[in-house]
Amino acid sequence: MKRLMRGDKAWVLLAAAVAAAVARGDTIHTVTDDVIHGTIQRIRGGKVVIDTAFAGTLRIPREQIKKMEYATDKPLFARLDAEKKEKEAVRLATDAEGNPVLIPEGDKRKALALGEVATLWPADAEDPDYPPIKRWAFSLSFGLTGNSGNTKDFSVSAYADAVRTTESTTLKLYGSFNKTRSEHTLTAEQYIGGLDFEHRPTDVVSWYVRDEAQHNRFSDYWLRNVGAAGYGHYLINRDVHGRATKLRLRLGLSYATTIHYTKENAFSNDRLTENNLGLDIGFLFHHDFAGGLGWNTEITYTPLTDDLGNGTIIHETRLTYTLRELRRISRRLTDIALEAGIRNEYRSDPDPGYCSTDTSWYIRLKKTW
Repeated sequence: MKRLMRGDKAWVLLAAAVAAAVARGDTIHTVTDDVIHGTIQRIRGGKVVIDTAFAGTLRIPREQIKKMEYATDKPLFARLDAEKKEKEAVRLATDAEGNPVLIPEGDKRKALALGEVATLWPADAEDPDYPPIKRWAFSLSFGLTGNSGNTKDFSVSAYADAVRTTESTTLKLYGSFNKTRSEHTLTAEQYIGGLDFEHRPTDVVSWYVRDEAQHNRFSDYWLRNVGAAGYGHYLINRDVHGRATKLRLRLGLSYATTIHYTKENAFSNDRLTENNLGLDIGFLFHHDFAGGLGWNTEITYTPLTDDLGNGTIIHETRLTYTLRELRRISRRLTDIALEAGIRNEYRSDPDPGYCSTDTSWYIRLKKTW
């Protein structure tokens, strides 16, 4: 019995040694003879990123590394220029002096020093420079607001969109509605639906097609549809550490069909239809701040081709704050955001008896997936 216990103890010690060796994973030796065990995630921006059990994620400057060891001879991808998408398969090795080098799979006679590589990552991991594009993205937001006091207002608003993205195209389908009651009387009722398609041959140049239909019960038209197509130009188009900044201008032609209410009876089926050819001028801005805050501003102006002073300006600005603190409750809640915005529609020549400016604001809870 005593021998069996000693044998069991030997097996336990052997298993513990094997487990410790496996747990060490990848290894980095620094020029100061420090040894760091963990999982090497990538080399990017002049630093080696390694996940450790004792200190979390560490970022070590490349010039401070004397030697790197992977636990297994795993295939790697290397990119020599971060501005170009080309990559090649490599494996880690050492030269005659013991310095880490990379051997390309396509040319094993060539050796690349770590200093020549802009980005290095495991072949089974996500590309850190060009992460995979989420082909379809959906969002749904819903808002309720109310006031009580001298007046009693109650408003319901909702917005939904579906966005399909590839490396060179973006298709957006969207719809929204807003209803407001004041003292049990309906004071606002608006429905909007549309699509926006953009193709980008380069990072700067694009062309687009868009169409938007709107029904507004408290406007001078029953239905207004604007279709437009033209050229787009990105003045700013960058993405740094997952935070995007985009500023683009659009210039094209538009064709608007407007079905007016009759002044005598707004509910009559006898309505005047008007068709107009115009320009389509757009200004679109997006910026992601640190901490989950995003800012969007879109301004479009569609003047008539024969009267540039006669047209419609639509402006919308919204701030979106992702409620990241909800991740402590559940990771599924990290895609919930609070959205606040304002929309203005200005018509330079409305029908008599109607306002030239229509303004609405909203606060919504938004869910994306």
